Formats: sequence, structure tokens, C-alpha cells
Amino acid sequence: MDICTTASAYRTVDQLTNAVYESYLNTREREDSDPVWKKRVFANRKKLAQYIEKFHKISGTLTSTVQQKLDILYSKKDSIFLMTAHQTNFMPYSGVMRKTTLMHAIADKVEKMAGVDAIEFYGVANQDIASSWPWLKMAQLPSIFHKGGVFEHIYHLEKKYEKKIHAAVPKPSWSDILKWKTDTEQWMKLCMNLIESYGHIVTPESKRELYSNYGDFIDIVNSSNESARNFAEFNAIMLSKMVNQHFSHDTLFSLFTDCQQIFDKEFLYLLENRKMYNTYLNNVKGASGVCEIAPFWYHCECLGKVGLEIKEGKDGLELSGRCPACSKMHVFFVNKDTAFKDFAKISKNISARARPMTLVFFEGLAVNMYVGGALAGKCYLKDAKYIADKMHLNFPPIAIWRPKEKYRGFAQLSCELYKESACDGNTLQETVASVDSEINSVNRQMGAIDALIRSATSERERSRLIAEKNSIRRSYDMRALAKKLSSLKKINGAESVIPSIMDYAINIGLGNTCEQWCNHLIDNGSLTEDISLDSILKTKR
Repeated sequence: MDICTTASAYRTVDQLTNAVYESYLNTREREDSDPVWKKRVFANRKKLAQYIEKFHKISGTLTSTVQQKLDILYSKKDSIFLMTAHQTNFMPYSGVMRKTTLMHAIADKVEKMAGVDAIEFYGVANQDIASSWPWLKMAQLPSIFHKGGVFEHIYHLEKKYEKKIHAAVPKPSWSDILKWKTDTEQWMKLCMNLIESYGHIVTPESKRELYSNYGDFIDIVNSSNESARNFAEFNAIMLSKMVNQHFSHDTLFSLFTDCQQIFDKEFLYLLENRKMYNTYLNNVKGASGVCEIAPFWYHCECLGKVGLEIKEGKDGLELSGRCPACSKMHVFFVNKDTAFKDFAKISKNISARARPMTLVFFEGLAVNMYVGGALAGKCYLKDAKYIADKMHLNFPPIAIWRPKEKYRGFAQLSCELYKESACDGNTLQETVASVDSEINSVNRQMGAIDALIRSATSERERSRLIAEKNSIRRSYDMRALAKKLSSLKKINGAESVIPSIMDYAINIGLGNTCEQWCNHLIDNGSLTEDISLDSILKTKR
């Protein structure tokens, strides 16, 4: 079955919960018939707990509820295992965090259904190439005061880190953080001034709440930077603090650069069965006759990410590849008779490719649900399910919760008020066309007069034309028209941008945002409907 069809089939929380419970029963049945697999799964979960605990201690988020879930993994107690994962985005958009709320809601319901504990695990993918995704170093907020209608916080990546993994990038300097803070406060001030200039009253209580929320978010940024060892970890710690402390979820976090090394048996299985794996991979990619590539990357000493080509010899396999960051050539041998021992020498420095990531985690931990994203559902998850089914590997239900969210933050309100005033009852498109037409009309008139001035045969005629031109210039404030057109065009960008979680933190509050997400899942239960969130500025004037 097409994975996208499977994901969209879960339109409600109840449908998804039933699928998760069925997945749990299936894994229990397999564990009973395959005690070797069960032993490996529970050993992997216990190893995973060590890396989870390490991360939460560094992050300062080892809460009592997190510890309780860790104790379940350490004791190898039967449990339902839920998982999600994402790259270490900088001040991520809400979807990165909304995954944890869906996991938490499903965990609560399926625990009651099955009578066993549910583990909520978040794998933090900190090993992507630092320059591969703009969101790894950029956060966006709506703003009609900035180019394209978007206000951006950017971490400026030095060229020497562009081909290295995200975990190689240094954490922000305090001057970086000061700039983000100063720019944010200026953005807030511009929005507030515009709102009040249109007569919209923001009460002192609302202002205090907005700035208190902002202060809470800055505290998260500061404390995360104090604890972090690199930029990826800074982003991961921010995520954990928001989820574990402000959402009060017992979500367990671990960095992929740490925890992926526990899957040596799962990686080795894919390596030893590479011909079968590559056949199915080529089927979904529509490729054939390509060279065999290892299902994992090797991390060079410089933290460059090395793709390894596989060559088969009479005694085993040769894995080789050149680091794109420092050009060092890496060659490893995995002999038939000592495969596990040979692989153990490199397993601490590898990370899975996209499709194998799901295969090793789902099989190695007996995962019962994975919360993915819309893009992943259309890409590697679909392929991974096909491969897993063909190779008889565990593959759980895939959940996707990607609603459009509406709320009235002060950037959204400033945009709304400006549009209402500028458009005067017309649509935005009509107003843009009208202003654009007026500017073009004036420019044509001025251009025509300029041509006449250049061809004037007398000084008297020339003076008359210049006076006419000045009269037109006085009649039309071209600078004001150009500014108005620019602002109108920015509205589209401001209204369509998917904001950083910072916007939610300021305008709604982190805890309140999570509470409203939870209420939607409990009261509405829909995974497809849009959500309207109440913000501090929700009341119409």
C-alpha cells in the first residue's frame, strides 16, 4: 500500500490510536515467536536510554517524568514505542514541535487501551550537512517592515563548515544572540507602533504578557547556549526545554550522532543483504546498474560526511569514499569471518541515510508509530515502507499532522490593520493593481514630458514643460506611492510565511500553545482540519 495513502487514512486521533494498538499487538506476537529479536529490541532500548539520559543531563531537562520513562527502558519493561525525528532546525517552525504533542496525545490514549506504558522518543538528526537546509540556520517571522514580508533570524555559517555536519558548527556567540534579541525587540516595537497608530488599543496587561512571554523565550535561548557544545546541540536543547519544561511532556530526546551507533546489528544486516536491499531501492528510485552505496554515511575526523561505495572481494567487502570537506580518502574492510568485529570499528562514526534510518530504528526498537512530515511522507517514508515490506522488517503506522494554523499575533494584526486601511474595502490584489497602474501612468506622463523637454526648440517651451512636470510631481507623491506598493506586496509574504515557534511563544505562550493543540486533538480529534488558536491579541477592536 502506498505510504501516502496509509498516512492520509488516519484522519482522526481515534483511527490512529487503533492502528498503533494493532501495531503493538503485532510486535508482541512477533516477539513471542522470535525471542532472539525480542532480546535484541530490549537490549537496544536499554542502550538507547543511556544516550537519552546523557542528553537530558546536558540539557538540564531530566525531569521526574522523563526519568520515569527512562526507568522503563532501563528495566526492559514491555512498552509501546512511539517515535518522531527531525533535523536540528534553528528556532523551528511549529510543525517540528507539534509532532511531540501528537505523540503525547496518542500515548495517553493507547496506554489506557493497552494497559501498558508508552515511550515517546524524539530522534534529533544533528548530522545533516550544515548547508543542506536553510532552516538549519534560519528562522522566519511575518513582518510588513522587512523584505518580502519576512523577518529572518540568521546564523551566518562560515564557509569552512558548509560541507561538514551540523554538529561541527560552533554554537552562537553571545554577540549573535544579542543581535537576534535587539532585532526582535525592534520588530516588536515597529508592529506595536503601527497597531496603535491605527487606533487599536493594546492594554497594558496585554503588553506585559507579550513581553513576559518574550522574556521567557529569551531565557530558553540563553540557557540553551550555556549548555550547548555546538550549534546543532543548541537547537536540540532549545527543543527539549520547550517540550519537557514548558509543554510538560515526558518526551525522550537523543542526538542521532550518539544513538545511531547502537544499531550495529541492523546496519550490518542491511550491509550483508545489500543486493536484496539495493534491488528494492532501485525499484522505488527507478534506477538500475548503479554502483552499490553503503546504507550509511561515515563521519570523517573533520566531521565531513563521507558516502561509501561498496566493492565485493573474495574475503568480504571494501567500503571506500573521499571526504568532501577535507578530501581524505577512507577505506574500510568488512571480512566475512570477522564482520561484526570489523563493523564495530566504524559503527561509532556512522549515520544512516534517509531510507535506512527508518529501517534500522523501526526494526531495532520495535517502533509502533512514527510521526513524520508531509514531505517525508511523499519521499523516503514511502520508499522505506516498500523496502521494509519486501525484507519483512517492522514498519509502523505513519502519522502526519500538518494543519494550517491561524492566530492573531502582533505581526499578523499590524498586517491586517495596514491592509484594511490601504485597501479601503477592495481586495489586496485589486489595490496592488491600482497602485501599480497609478505609478506606471505617472511614469509614462513624466517620460513623455522628458522626451518633449529634450526636443524643445525654445527656452520658453522648455520652461513650460519643466513647470508641467513639476506640477505632476507635486500632484503625485511618487515616493509615498512606491512605499505603499512595496508594503502591499509584503503583505502576501507576511500572510503566507510559516512562523518560527518564537512567534507562538510571544503571542500565545508556549504552554498555552501546547494546551490548545492538545484540546484540538481531544475535543475535535481531526488530523486534517485547520486550527484557530487564541492569542493575547485575539479580541477584535
